[in-house]
Amino acid sequence: MNDKGLAKVGDSIVNLCYSLAKSRVLGHATGDKVRDTILARAIRATEIYRHISRRTDSGRAADAYEAIMAYLWMTGKITIQDTVDALVQTLHIDSKTNRKKEGEIAALSFQHFLEQHIDSLP
Repeated sequence: MNDKGLAKVGDSIVNLCYSLAKSRVLGHATGDKVRDTILARAIRATEIYRHISRRTDSGRAADAYEAIMAYLWMTGKITIQDTVDALVQTLHIDSKTNRKKEGEIAALSFQHFLEQHIDSLP
């Protein structure tokens, strides 16, 4: 989970999937990126976090989440389409949702997604 290369690939996967999911939910294209704090909140709420140093800042926790996403994608355990579909199911936002609330909802969506794939991790 400390692989910077995997984290970079995962960053692109996470941002693409979130942007596509949000675009589907809202009904128009968005180009949003996922903030580190959102991914950090998501991974900290899972059992995976106990394998990461407790002093991990948001950036490193987000990198860990992104590395996991890259691993899952590169090993064929997830697809972009399946990830987008899963996020759409739990991303309960609309055009009136404020940024803070959207972040909370997005964190829960990413947490749920990760929890669904924990058994696919080594």
